[in-house]
Amino acid sequence: MSPQPVLLAYEIHGEGLPVIFLHGFPFNRHLWDALIPHVAPYARMVLPDLRGFGESPTSADVLAMSLLADDVCYLMDHLNLPQAALVGHSMGGYVALAFAHQYPERLAGLALVASHADPDSSTRRESRYHTVAQIRNRGILPLLEDMPQRLTSSPAVQEKVRLFIQSCSPQTAIQALLGMAEREDANPWLRALHVPFLVVTGSADSLIDPTRIRTMLEPLSTATWVELPGVGHLPMLEAPVELAKALLDWIHQIHG
Repeated sequence: MSPQPVLLAYEIHGEGLPVIFLHGFPFNRHLWDALIPHVAPYARMVLPDLRGFGESPTSADVLAMSLLADDVCYLMDHLNLPQAALVGHSMGGYVALAFAHQYPERLAGLALVASHADPDSSTRRESRYHTVAQIRNRGILPLLEDMPQRLTSSPAVQEKVRLFIQSCSPQTAIQALLGMAEREDANPWLRALHVPFLVVTGSADSLIDPTRIRTMLEPLSTATWVELPGVGHLPMLEAPVELAKALLDWIHQIHG
């Protein structure tokens, strides 16, 4: 029997076009807080905690991207939203892509922030499994030791990352890492997109290869790619004003 969707913890800011912001790993909905004053005057920002993160319920299941997408659709039903635009950061981008594949009629627009459509390479998959083994032995400490410096060069942002990591349970971290390792190739799903599609990356993001983005976007004539100079894997913390501008241009495009 497949896992049932859960009702995610969420908050809403602003009015207008519903835009659901899906945080990356190992964060929660407060990752987007700096964007609220810039975006909420122009859109209805729906900020959920993905399953197991923040205040949302946990479960015993591997956090497959398809399962997390089901939770997003369940939240939309709860909020009586026939359609919404989705913004996904990193792992949240993988969830948004799964949603676009599973619920295309519910999607008004798609934005990936520091994310992409490729599945894990064998090397990346093994790295995630290695991290899972470390977390089983040592709790959340391995993420604290390694992750902040890989995500950003800013000491102030690294400190914020540490606080997010400390709020993530080892069980959820393991379930999410397994879900990401086992996710499907989403590139074929992008070719079926008929909504405004935005990709935002940072030029200093060591986790995102620009060649990968170019290859992903090659068959898509209507996609927009914005690269933020000197920004790492966390544009919403490193350059919130610049990220908000890119998102507002995309929101305007959805409105037509």
